[in-house]
Amino acid sequence: MGAAVVAALAFAASPASAADVSASASGARGWGSFDYNSTTSAYSIHMEVQDTKADGHHVRIRVQSQDALHNVSSYAWRYNYNGYGATLGWNTSLTDSNGIAALRIQVCTFEGDTPLSCDTSSWDDNPYF
Repeated sequence: MGAAVVAALAFAASPASAADVSASASGARGWGSFDYNSTTSAYSIHMEVQDTKADGHHVRIRVQSQDALHNVSSYAWRYNYNGYGATLGWNTSLTDSNGIAALRIQVCTFEGDTPLSCDTSSWDDNPYF
């Protein structure tokens, strides 16, 4: 595993739900798991991204949320510049007053700030909705 970044916005004493999602783009592969504790909070988000191609491009992963009206919000990219074969992981949490009906990950291969290949996982439904 690589470096971990923790951003805590909300906590709960025990997990309400856990699920796994994955996505693969050309040169990148990612995984995510989510724990929810209300209609507006995911208190434990874990995501990992791996560079799967020796092509000189870096890979990124981010979380996306969907509210009850199916509006999609995208959160900060996490970067893996460590090269072919390297996997990095992060832990974070989020709250959204508009609600979190579902979460997913997006994985991309980038050249600078230009995405070359992207994929999104399936939606993981929040059981509190």
